[in-house]
Amino acid sequence: MGDEVIHPPGAPAKVRVSLTEDQPVNEDIRNNLQAFLAKLSVPQKVELAAKGNREVRSLLSRDPSSMVARAVINSPRLSELDVLAYAGSPLTNEEILRTIAENKTWARNPRVVVSIVSNPRTPAAIAVRFLGHLPVGELNILARNRNISVVVRNEAKRRAMLARR
Repeated sequence: MGDEVIHPPGAPAKVRVSLTEDQPVNEDIRNNLQAFLAKLSVPQKVELAAKGNREVRSLLSRDPSSMVARAVINSPRLSELDVLAYAGSPLTNEEILRTIAENKTWARNPRVVVSIVSNPRTPAAIAVRFLGHLPVGELNILARNRNISVVVRNEAKRRAMLARR
C-alpha cells in the first residue's frame, strides 16, 4: 500500500501519488484519494492511518470507525500541527477529540484547548472541563458561539460573569 495510482477524472494520464510520503496534493487528487480510502476495509485503513502521510491521516480522521480514529491519533508520524488541525475540525471523529483532550501534553497547549472547546463535536463534559483554563475574553467569545453545545455556551457565560465580579 505504499504508492497507489489515482486517476483524476479528465486527466490525460494516471497520476502516481504516494500514500506514505508527504507531498502537496491538489483538489482532484484529494477527491480521488477520498474515494480510494472509502473503498478500503477497516484493517487496511488502520494500517494506512499508522503509516500514511498527513493528507491520508487527515482524511482518515473523519472516518466513523473508532479503530481507525485510534490508529490516526496514535500514529508515530503525528505532529502538533496535525493535533491542532484535528482539534479544530468539526469533521474529526469524536474518539480523536477525546484522546487529544485526555493527553496531558496536548492539553497544555492553549491553542489546542481553545480548538477542542470550540469544536461542536467535542462532548460537552470534556469541553466544560477545559473552560476553567480559558481567559475571560475567550469565555465571552464561547458564550456567543452558536456552533457549540448549549451546555458549554451557558457554562462559558456563567464563568465569564463570575470572573468579572
